[in-house]
Amino acid sequence: MPSALPQQVLSFIRRKNLMRAGQHVLVAVSGGGDSTALLGVLCELAPILKLRLTAAHLNHKIRGREAARDALFVRQLARKLKVGFAIAAVDVPRLAARLGISLEMAGRRARYDFLAKTARRLKCDAVATAHTADDSAESILIMLVRGCGSQGLTGIAASLPLGPVRVVRPFLETGRAQVRAYLRLRKLGWREDPTNTDRSFLRNRVRHELLPLLEKKYNSGIRRALGRLADVLRNENELIASLAAAILAEAARGRGRALDCAAIAKYPLAARRMALRLWLRKAAPRSVLPDFPVIEKLDKMLCAPGKAAPLILPGGAAICRASGRLSIGAPGPSSRTAQPVRIKIPGTTKLPGQGLVVRINLGRGFSQRRETPGAWPAGASLSFRQWRRRAIIARAWRPGDRMRPFGLKGSKKIQDIFSDAKIPQETRRRLPLFECGGEIVWIPGYRIAENWRVEGAGARCLRLMVAPCHSGARGAHLYEKGSQTDA
Repeated sequence: MPSALPQQVLSFIRRKNLMRAGQHVLVAVSGGGDSTALLGVLCELAPILKLRLTAAHLNHKIRGREAARDALFVRQLARKLKVGFAIAAVDVPRLAARLGISLEMAGRRARYDFLAKTARRLKCDAVATAHTADDSAESILIMLVRGCGSQGLTGIAASLPLGPVRVVRPFLETGRAQVRAYLRLRKLGWREDPTNTDRSFLRNRVRHELLPLLEKKYNSGIRRALGRLADVLRNENELIASLAAAILAEAARGRGRALDCAAIAKYPLAARRMALRLWLRKAAPRSVLPDFPVIEKLDKMLCAPGKAAPLILPGGAAICRASGRLSIGAPGPSSRTAQPVRIKIPGTTKLPGQGLVVRINLGRGFSQRRETPGAWPAGASLSFRQWRRRAIIARAWRPGDRMRPFGLKGSKKIQDIFSDAKIPQETRRRLPLFECGGEIVWIPGYRIAENWRVEGAGARCLRLMVAPCHSGARGAHLYEKGSQTDA
């Protein structure tokens, strides 16, 4: 019989139907403690579940020699445990520059692309990652302090699709303390990522400060309690989502992108909210973020008798009510900023007429959030050293403006950047550009300027965030970074 932790994980795998006998499982292993323990536990369970295992490791080309040592450690671990081994390397900094996204986002994309491709190549049935109960609890608390709804409080899912295979998380009922105890018991070493203790990142503050405080002062079983909360809400959300889909199908039947107000208004508030969220995701422009204030305003418009004033969404599209229907129309009139606005550093600055707020604080490391220009919230990090305490200005695009985009050689016309990115004219007129010392340093949703890159993971930086004025806590914490994601 397996020892305590493998037995617990086996029970979870069977209860959640994560793996079946005879499957080939690709195990994402970074070399950190969680993923090392996961590979060890699955090796103990392999004879019972009749599993074939392959360890998969991706070198992000960020940490230089340390990354090479991580890869060597995982290769030796796979050899010691007598499992297959797959490795690849991706230049994540170059990928981030090419796509105009943060290192964290580029790293996650590279990891899951690597895992999906490797799983297909090796004909694996599942990909196992080492997310723990602590990871899920941290995610729930992060979303809670942001002020999210019930959908954001469901934690990390036990499984989810990744192309033709599924990602499974066998450690989701396992605490990090149990993982460390198992590693010591089995005399398994692991690699430490120094960024795990950097408290300038929100997740690390939650991990090292908030969770221990709640555990010590309020509830010694807080992690289990948060896990139960997530499980209950996940089940309830599934019920509401199925009801909302049926409501939306009824309210939109034969009406294209328009909604019959009476057909949806008769249902309970929670179902209406979810149906409206589904509708926006399907019918509204990609730049629209259906956050809570937008949904609440839409619900009031839906339930109000007669004709209501149009609701202008972030990105410019207008929702109108007429003849008992909600419809999404052309963008509203331009609210281009007439005068440049000086941004408070650190602090919060509203952009008049645009419905946007800019927040800047001081931190370390690099981070950027990118969807598309005109999608909010958007965030980036700029070099503190390059700033030199000069004024940063938010202003509208002007003909002839140029920029030196991060990762590209030479300067480029902003007009050409907009054209290459297929940014609509209306979005161009509304999009604030950030200027310092006569140089455009950031286009939200696109890139920062080349010479404003942050020098390294520990270097000081300015953290910028732009969000709709009504987004509240939702856009307030764009710059979290937790432990090294296993792969």
